[in-house]
Amino acid sequence: MKRAIIIHAWESGPEEHWYREEKKLLEEMGYKVDLPAMPGGRWPKLDEWLPIIESLRPDEETVMIGHSLGPAAIFRYLEKSGRKVGKIFSIAGFARDLEIEETRNFVDKPFDWEKIKSLANEFVVISEKNDPYVPLEAGKEIADKTGGEFIVVDGNIHFDKMDLDLINKRL
Repeated sequence: MKRAIIIHAWESGPEEHWYREEKKLLEEMGYKVDLPAMPGGRWPKLDEWLPIIESLRPDEETVMIGHSLGPAAIFRYLEKSGRKVGKIFSIAGFARDLEIEETRNFVDKPFDWEKIKSLANEFVVISEKNDPYVPLEAGKEIADKTGGEFIVVDGNIHFDKMDLDLINKRL
């Protein structure tokens, strides 16, 4: 069965942004979709997020979609688990210290990009040209490190809303 996991942004939840709409569209496309509520609110902890992702048991048939802090959590999951997944979408993602104390525990050590790259069949990195929170270069860096497709969108604010075809047409 086709599966998708959506990991929401920092200080967010399943009911916010575009997550519910994307879940519904994926389900209509025949996917089983998990959209967990990640704990921690303003002070998320990687060691609380990883067991939740692990409990969903992503596999090579799983599409993982992360928004903002979500991609960093997905990359750390891959490093820790060593399990291969199908495709990863990084939406306004970052994998470096953005000088935000609250999220630093996700990015405070270097990522093992060779391992991460070997554990997904495909990467799609979608960034906003003038994102006020995550610089365009952070997305470009993820695309460069993973060999992923890099898509730049203009006129959005950190993907509070999103053209879901950017994901769904690439499945």
